[in-house]
This record gives sequence, C-alpha cells and structure tokens, in this order.
Amino acid sequence: MAAAAGAGAGTPSSAAGACGGAVSGEVPPELRPIFRDAAARYELGSRGPSILAGLTSIESGFGQNMGPSSAGAIGWTQFLPSTWTAYGVDADGDGKRDPYNAVDAIHSAANYLRASGAPGSWRDALFAYNHAQWYVDKVLREAERLSAPGVEPTCETGIVTQATGTRRITGGGRIVGIPGMPGESIDERILPDLLALIAAYRLKVSDGYAPTGHAADGEHPLGLGVDLVPGPHGSWDDIDRLARWAEPQQGRPRPPFRWVGYDGDSNHGRGHHLHLSWNHAPAPARRPPAAWVDVFGTDG
Repeated sequence: MAAAAGAGAGTPSSAAGACGGAVSGEVPPELRPIFRDAAARYELGSRGPSILAGLTSIESGFGQNMGPSSAGAIGWTQFLPSTWTAYGVDADGDGKRDPYNAVDAIHSAANYLRASGAPGSWRDALFAYNHAQWYVDKVLREAERLSAPGVEPTCETGIVTQATGTRRITGGGRIVGIPGMPGESIDERILPDLLALIAAYRLKVSDGYAPTGHAADGEHPLGLGVDLVPGPHGSWDDIDRLARWAEPQQGRPRPPFRWVGYDGDSNHGRGHHLHLSWNHAPAPARRPPAAWVDVFGTDG
C-alpha cells in the first residue's frame, strides 16, 4: 500500500534509462513489458522489473484484488488517494491518471519508488511505500521468486528484448483498437510491441491501420505500420531516440522492423512524423492479415 505523500524526495527521470532485468513465466505475459518499461523509464536498474512485479503481486495479486482496502488503498498497486494525487502518472497517454489501469498504476509505483530512494536503497523505497519491515521483506522475497536468473536481456533506450531479438507469429492478425488512441487501430500481433514503444518513448499514434490514404504497397493497409508523433509529456527528442534505435544505420532497420521512415525520407522526419513498419509475409493483395509477422521476443 503506497503511503501518504511526502515520504520520498527527488524528481524521477522520465527518460528511458538503464536496462531492466527479466521476470519469470509466472508473471502474466501482458504485464511483463509494462514492468520492464516502467523500470527503464524511472531508471530502476536491473532489479526494477522483478521488484515492480513482486510489489504488484503482493498488493493486488496482479489485478485480482484492487480494493479499496481497509485503509482506502485502490488499484493495481494499491495507492492511497493522497499518494496517487502526488505520484500518479498518465503512462498510456489517454488523458487520465487511472489507478485501475495497469500501465498507469505500475508506472506510478515506479515513479514513487524512484522518488523514495530506489534503486539506491530498495529497502528505504519499499518502506516508504508501506511503513512495515515485514512488507519490505515480503516484496523482496516475492521479487526474488519472480525473477528469472540466467536470462540476459539486451536493452536499448527502454526496449528490452532477448538476445535473438525477434519471434515470428503465424496466423491471427485481427485489426484491433489501440488503447488510449481513439480512432486508431492495428494488427493485434504487433500491439504489445507498440504499447511498449508508446510507454517507453511517450508516443502518440497519428495513423495506424488505414485501407486508403497511404501507399497501396505499404504497411498501413495491412495494419502493420504506424505513424508516430510525441505524446503527452513526450518530445521530438524521444522520437529521435526511437528513430536512432530502430534504424542505427540509414536503410538498415533493426529487426523486427521492415522500414523506418524519418529524417532523410521524403514527407517524414522531426516535426512531421516517424513511420515504423513491421516485417511480414508477402501480401500482394494488401489486405489484412499477413500470413506472419515478426515481433519483439525470442525465436523458438
């Protein structure tokens, strides 16, 4: 349970920072990138993802019991309303700070822990979150249990993938809405990648799936391409960092991307938009879904 505001001091960095460690298969798969990205954004170091996972497990059972508690704490990470007012963040860019939204709640917990002394002193930070030594010990034990020793992640500017970089998804491919981006949709298979990018780089999707209005032989008609601009609290510096990570050398995008359109490409660039396309099976008809698509992860 997050303690009343004022327990910590300092201002956390909003830029994606040090690489976060891995979390085990016991952590719900949809939450793993959120823990990693929240730890990266608030520079919580290699233990950050597992401690955020341990905290969320102890506080709400990964969303199974979101209160209110007897003390009035609510949401995924059990914030008291006064603490939420001070440390709650709109991490998914939908215009609301919502403790019942996993992305907002986990990033807010990371924000509070950072302001309370993490990663320099995890014990002090967790004691600020809930003023009880038994609680500190319990979260640290749970974090250890949920960690995945021996898995070495590769990280670049807040995005964590395994050493092999990508995995291929065959089948599926419904066009689904993008949370927090009204009117925008995308192939469901790249949605986790996109949400991780949005959280790490504070992005807004200006265009996703579009059967018309874009090049017929591009990825927008397949739902496998997006145009990106700065989102709430984001800047073109964030977009620049993502562009450099996605395409370290002009014309040579990092997998799983097929094409990156930015500075040096007509009608793209800083002040206009960044385009990302995911690698996919040939789709001559340009009608979704493509037979397969590559995404972040581990082959096999």
